[in-house]
Amino acid sequence: MNNMAQWGIVGMGVMGTNLSRNFSRKGLRLALFNRKVEGLEEGIAEKKKQLYPELNNALAFEDLKGFILALEKPRKILIMLPSGKPTDNFFDQLLPLITKGDIIIDGANSHYQQTNKRAKILERKKILFLGIGISGGKEGALNGASLMVGGNKNAYELIKNDLFQISAKNRKKKPCCCYFGYGGAGHYVKMVHNGIEYAEMQLISEVYALCKSGFLHKEIQHALNKWNKTESRSYLLEITASLLMYQKNQIPFIEMIEDQASNNGSGAWATSDGIELGYPNNMMASALYSRYISSFKADRVKFASSFSKKQAINKLSLNQLKKSYDLSRWVNHHQGFEMLALAANHYKWKIDLDQVAEVWSDGCIIKSELMNFCISFFKNRSSLLLSNEFKALLKEGKESWKKILQQAIEYEVSVIGMQNAWSFFSLLKTYKSSANIIQAQRDYFGAHGVLIIDGKKEKLMHGPWS
Repeated sequence: MNNMAQWGIVGMGVMGTNLSRNFSRKGLRLALFNRKVEGLEEGIAEKKKQLYPELNNALAFEDLKGFILALEKPRKILIMLPSGKPTDNFFDQLLPLITKGDIIIDGANSHYQQTNKRAKILERKKILFLGIGISGGKEGALNGASLMVGGNKNAYELIKNDLFQISAKNRKKKPCCCYFGYGGAGHYVKMVHNGIEYAEMQLISEVYALCKSGFLHKEIQHALNKWNKTESRSYLLEITASLLMYQKNQIPFIEMIEDQASNNGSGAWATSDGIELGYPNNMMASALYSRYISSFKADRVKFASSFSKKQAINKLSLNQLKKSYDLSRWVNHHQGFEMLALAANHYKWKIDLDQVAEVWSDGCIIKSELMNFCISFFKNRSSLLLSNEFKALLKEGKESWKKILQQAIEYEVSVIGMQNAWSFFSLLKTYKSSANIIQAQRDYFGAHGVLIIDGKKEKLMHGPWS
């Protein structure tokens, strides 16, 4: 038994390999599996074992049956394959080989509804199943990731101490790992994480877009580094400042990259689920749509040549820009946490927002000073935008926010993220909106009915035009 592996890791890509190294550094015995594809993938697990000293004692396999037999029971198998068909196909191969009580973990970026379905299938087979959202990229996987767990609670209790070892630790030395509920709860939290991440990246790109015509790259880098020493501090801000320092042939390398942003699907899932919940997560959506627009390069070239653009922005205040950026980020985080609260109620998950903030406070892409604030805030309060802290920030920065948006429009610079943040907040604080016109229109052409302000009649009635 002592020669058998405590954990099995499937998939020796970057994430699977780095997680394996992380596990091994913590003294856990591993079996590594990677499929064999003639001429393409041969001996991958063995090669990774030879490449990294911490994996020297791991067992390497490309035969699935041998891999399964090398694991002590109950087997603990972490699957690190691309979501979708690769993971689906592997499960088909795996299920005949495992037995009651084994713990199977999907660590891919799987859609939470697929994780829900898989949980039900494996529950009928008495297999303990977990879906874990893993954030932090390759560095997090190696040195401590953010782990968002959903699925079978008993399975989590059996392996949580091992997960705590490979997870990041926040300022209070607490592991950035938490169980959020049955089925796809963990993958749902990861999906919302990625939606927030999309919007955060979009906001920083807009800061860059506003600055690049009037400042040198080293000046922008200096400004971002300066911001990162304040309450604006974040991992994404830090790495963006670092990106701006790289040059090739004395040209900023960032300017040599094609301006077409890809997406892995999670932003679309988050946007879609906002629609399913009836929640206006317009910042996630706008960040996604901005990436879509960027991919229409040929069209953008045509439009750029057809429509003139105004000159570079004059007298852009970096201080005003920072305030606009900060306020937009608060709106983004508000939307993400509100979406989680709605989803928890809808799907009957126990998602405590302060615990989510703890898991997101280190080891993940959206770790920041604001996220550390959210830990203490959500222990007793619920709405970021009703907090005294946001009100103080707004009082000091509202005019700057408006000024930056005015300049962006005047000089025709797209800031879809900041604009959507402003629009959301403006509409949210509007006591009487123009939605009565929309409802009247719906009743006029479709007899959908309206509610009357006096409140005497709770049911819908038709307007006099009918």
